[in-house]
Amino acid sequence: MKIAKYGPDRIAAVEGAKLIDLNLAFASYARHELREALPGELADARVPSDLLKFIQAGRAALDAAYAALEFVRPLGDWARGPRGEPIVLDLGATPLRAPLPSLGSKLICMGRNFAEHAHAAQAATMAREAAGEPRHKAPESSRRPKRPAGFIKFADTVVGPGDPVTYPSRTRQFDYECEIAAIIGTPGKDIAEANAMNHVFGYSVFCDYSARDQTTDLEDMNWVRHHKNFDCAAALGPWILTADELPDPHGVPLRTWVNGQARQDGNTSEMIYKFPRIIEYYSVDQTLYPGDLFASGTCQGTAMEKKDGSWFLEPGDTVEFEIPQIGRFSNRVVAKR
Repeated sequence: MKIAKYGPDRIAAVEGAKLIDLNLAFASYARHELREALPGELADARVPSDLLKFIQAGRAALDAAYAALEFVRPLGDWARGPRGEPIVLDLGATPLRAPLPSLGSKLICMGRNFAEHAHAAQAATMAREAAGEPRHKAPESSRRPKRPAGFIKFADTVVGPGDPVTYPSRTRQFDYECEIAAIIGTPGKDIAEANAMNHVFGYSVFCDYSARDQTTDLEDMNWVRHHKNFDCAAALGPWILTADELPDPHGVPLRTWVNGQARQDGNTSEMIYKFPRIIEYYSVDQTLYPGDLFASGTCQGTAMEKKDGSWFLEPGDTVEFEIPQIGRFSNRVVAKR
């Protein structure tokens, strides 16, 4: 199921060009099929309209949502909630929000997790240094990490599909990275690699926006990481694809376009460390909670790999990201006021 977030705090299944409000769909199902006297109250308990609460409710909520969809599909656009609310909406006319995170979510992003990206970035950096660009020393391990190498993005840096991205004043080398995000659904700690994927609720398309000329924080113990954390430093969308519809996330394309020009066209099969190992590694002594997110790292084709620096983003650029099995969305880069 593709689950989108819209409005102030609503979730809907994406089916073709339509959105089906899951909470209202279950309320209608409860009223007409289960003969429930208080269908709205039961719907709030079984299929919460808040996405994080829905994820926390586990498999029972997803099963209830599937049952509700089976009931309302034959009704089409005529489907109504218990108070006459429209259940089916036009996807194209409904602005979507970033599906997550909650402000309590952990966003753990992988660095240098695709070998070709790491090699190309290193070659381009050396070429720019030879042309006189100041050198920013990075540790040798950052070129090919000996273990999953993650960094934190703050939850409040995330924007959604169609949202503008403000160009940070601290950089002249603004970059993009298309990634797949795995979203935790079942809490756990000290999770074994063999059991790790049982803790994943679903997947979304993630962009790690970066200020490439701010990487001196790698050498001066600045763990806030200015080059990775600023307003609009990440984008997530356009919705979440539940894990039951993507049994293996390690063989899907990652694609990026800037102003219609193809930039990235890789595949998650190239990941050095796959999600089971990543989840195992970061759950040692650390509880993972529903809504926590792991981003895969990115493939070849980022702006930092272009030796002449001509691919770095500028205000006015439109960046589009796609994982075909999940979806596609875009952001427009705007100048800081």
